[in-house]
Order: sequence, then structure tokens, then C-alpha cells
Amino acid sequence: MFDRSVTVFRSLRRTVAQRFFLAVALADFFGRRAFAREIVAVYAGMRKHHSARRSGREVYYVRRHIHMLEKGISMIPRRETFAAGYIEDLVAAVEACTAADLLDTVTCAWVADTLDAYFAATEESPSPEIRRARETYKQLNVGPRSRNYAGPVPVLDAERAGSERLPTYDELLSLAHARQSVRWFDSETVDRSLVDRAITLGMQAPSACNRLPYRFVVVDDRDTVRRIAEIPGGTAGYAQNLVGLVVVVGDLSAYAHTRDRHLIYVDSALASMGFLMAMQAQGVSTCCINWPDSADADARIARILGLQRYERTVMLIAYGRALPNTVVPGSGKRDLDSIRQYVGNVEGDPR
Repeated sequence: MFDRSVTVFRSLRRTVAQRFFLAVALADFFGRRAFAREIVAVYAGMRKHHSARRSGREVYYVRRHIHMLEKGISMIPRRETFAAGYIEDLVAAVEACTAADLLDTVTCAWVADTLDAYFAATEESPSPEIRRARETYKQLNVGPRSRNYAGPVPVLDAERAGSERLPTYDELLSLAHARQSVRWFDSETVDRSLVDRAITLGMQAPSACNRLPYRFVVVDDRDTVRRIAEIPGGTAGYAQNLVGLVVVVGDLSAYAHTRDRHLIYVDSALASMGFLMAMQAQGVSTCCINWPDSADADARIARILGLQRYERTVMLIAYGRALPNTVVPGSGKRDLDSIRQYVGNVEGDPR
């Protein structure tokens, strides 16, 4: 009898818990509408993406498929025929984007060098699609070429890496330890060239299909900095002290499918880490400011910066010269063993 009562009690507890979490989820969905706003942004991005594709002028499509060519070129063993299913469409998109002057100079060089490498790699292919695309491409002028080759390159081997004096692990670790979350800055304005250098380094971060679906909106007007810094909360007491702010904005129009909606956060976060390290290496302090999923916050920053419906604010980064003789949080991290897990052929594995 006792065991049966315990079973009934546990079953009732599970039912109550499940209904409680369902009620909380429904209240969150209909009350704060956080998920609904994300859905609106995702579909607004998809709508823009497909509209641009119908016109043939979709830069993110070009970037994604040029990167797919790079992967095909680097395949081991490389196939005689690959990308036949989309190469004509890609060349047409490159032609349309070039005519509309939508490709920046770096992208132009990358596109041209990669297409050159692709058509050289498929020279012996019997594919009629590739032959037709090659003839069309011969008639194109894909913007300015760079003196530095921008297409697929050999892997950076140990000999080449040594000649380029890559940073050691200890140097990188030292830089990581040196970076602190500084919230108090002196009044000196940071030269924009330093910010540009840091963004340039951040852009070297990996990005799914090399789309780079984000932009860094740099704000160094003190009044605008204060207005934006006061929006997310958690900045009370120091928002008025900030001298520079970067708003990291994700662009959901980079994607044709809902399955890719989280990539703006992954890719922009990777780029942001490089930006933080580069700023620290140049003697400029930074502080990441969390962005809340709030309808009011999104609406306020959209009005200030003129953001589109398919753009989502990912985070804010404050920057400036640290005020001397101030204290910052130690921010002790966790022990390695508490966050690292190896999965492999361990003792007891039936394999």
C-alpha cells in the first residue's frame, strides 16, 4: 500500500510539474511575446532573402555558394565534376550582384579567384552545366582583383607557421588573462582606426559558409552612447561614464531556412571574441553588456539605429581607456574538470 501511494504521489508531482511549466511557457509566449518576435524577425529575414534571390541579387547566396566551391576544390580526392547542380545559377547571381555593385572589393577578389580555381579544377569535366557556366564566366568582369590571392590556399603547415612567427599558447593565454571587464573609463576618445583594426581581426573568425551575417555598429557620440547603454538594464551607475559602444547586430536575411536562425548569434559571438582580444592587445579596455530579449528594448534600439525587422541585436560592447586606480571584478572561472568531458573509447566500452 505504501509503495502504491509513493507511486501515485510521484505521478501526480510529475503531472503538476509538467502543467506548471506548460503554463509558464504559455504565459511567456503570450505575455512577453519573446518567441513571437523572434518568429517575426526570422520570417522577415527569409522574405527578404527569397525576394533578393528572385531578382538574382542576393549577396549571402553568392558568399555561401562560393564557399561551397572552395570546399569542393579542397575535397580529397577531388572529383572531376562537382557543383554542377548550382554553378550556372551561381555565375548568374555573381553577374547580377556585380552589375548592381553589391559586392565589396574583398568579396570581388575572393569570388573571382575561387571561380578561376573552380573552372581550372573542372577543366576535364564532361558536364554541360559546367561548360555553359564557364563560357558565361569568361564574359564577366567581377570587379577589382587583389594582388593577394584570395581563393583556396594550402594548409598552414608547421614550416610556414614558424616563418610567420605565430603567437605561442602562453602568449595567447596571457592576453586572455589580461582582458578584463572594465566599466569605468577616462574621457579620452578612442581613435576609430583602433576600432577598425579590432573589427578586422574579429572578422577572421569562422562563419557558417563564410556568410558573416552581422555588422558592428560603432557609436562614439556620448549622448547616443548613454541612450543606448541605458536600454538593456544592468548598467545603472556607469552608463553615463561610457565613451564608446559597439552594437553587434545579426542579419537574419542571410538565410533561406528557419533551421539557420541561431547562426547570427554563433557567428557574431565568435567575431566579438576576436574583437575583444584585439582591443585589449591595443591597450583599449572593453566590457560585454548582455542584451535582454525584450520588446521594449528591441523597439528602442531599432528606433535609434534604424534597424530592420530582420535584424536582431546580439549584444553591446563598451570600450575605452580604463580609468586608472579603479577596481574590476575578478570573474573567477570554473575548474577545467568541471566543464571538460572527453568522449572516446573508454574502459568498459563494448567496442
